[in-house]
Amino acid sequence: MIKLQRAPAPPYLSAEKVAELTAEFKSSGKSVWNQHHIKEPLLASSFGKCAYCECPLETESNYMEVEHFEDKKNNPEKVVDWENLLPSCKKCNGSKGAHDVVADPIVNPYRDDPKEHLALRLYRLRGISEIGVCTIQVTNLNHSDRLVFSRYKIGEKISELIETAFDRWQVYQEAGDTRSKNRLLGVVEGLLKECVPQASYAASTATMLLTDSSFLELIDEMKAASVWSEDLENLLQNALPIVLDCA
Repeated sequence: MIKLQRAPAPPYLSAEKVAELTAEFKSSGKSVWNQHHIKEPLLASSFGKCAYCECPLETESNYMEVEHFEDKKNNPEKVVDWENLLPSCKKCNGSKGAHDVVADPIVNPYRDDPKEHLALRLYRLRGISEIGVCTIQVTNLNHSDRLVFSRYKIGEKISELIETAFDRWQVYQEAGDTRSKNRLLGVVEGLLKECVPQASYAASTATMLLTDSSFLELIDEMKAASVWSEDLENLLQNALPIVLDCA
C-alpha cells in the first residue's frame, strides 16, 4: 500500500447529482456508484491499482469495485461522497465488507501514509501501529496464496535481476565500452521502474530492492564511477518515499 493523492471530485458529482444518487440508493438500493463517471477518475487516482493491495485492476480478471471507506450499509448518506470512495479489487472490498472504520480505524491511503502503520518482513506485512494491525486483518493483506506468494515471486525476480546487474557491472568495469554500459543501465533502470508509485505492488517491490545491501552497494559504486545517470536518480527519488520499514 502506498500514499495516494485524491483528485478533485469529477464534475459529474455535483451537489445536485450527489443528492439525487443518494436518494435513489436509499429508496431502491441501486448501485448508483457503478458508472464510468465515478470509476474512471477513481482508478486514475490509484494508478490503475487497488488502493489497498496494489494489484493491477481491469486486467487478469481483477475488476475494479468502488469501495466505500465508511460502509454504505451504515452510512448511506456517503454512498457517492467522493471523499469516501476508493478503487478496490473484489478481494479487498469483500474482506473489508461493512467494517466500521470509525469505531475501529484502518489505513485510508488517501488520508494516511501507510509507512506510518505498515512494515514488511519475509514477504508479510506487519502492523507497526494498532491501525496497521487492523488494516492487515480487515483487508486480508497477508492472504497466503494471493498476496504473500505474489510478494515472494517479486522478491525472487528482484534477487535474480540484482545478480544480473552485478554481472553487467563487472563486464562494464572490464570492457568500459558503450555497449556494456547501456546493458548495465538498462537492467538497473528496469529494476527501479518496478518501484515507482505507478507500478503494481510498488511498496513491496521498492522495499525489497531499496533495502537490499547489495543493490545499495551497486548504486554507490556506479555513482563513484560517474555511471549513475540523472534518469536513474529521478527514479530512485520517486521510489524512496514508499519504502516500508523492515520490521
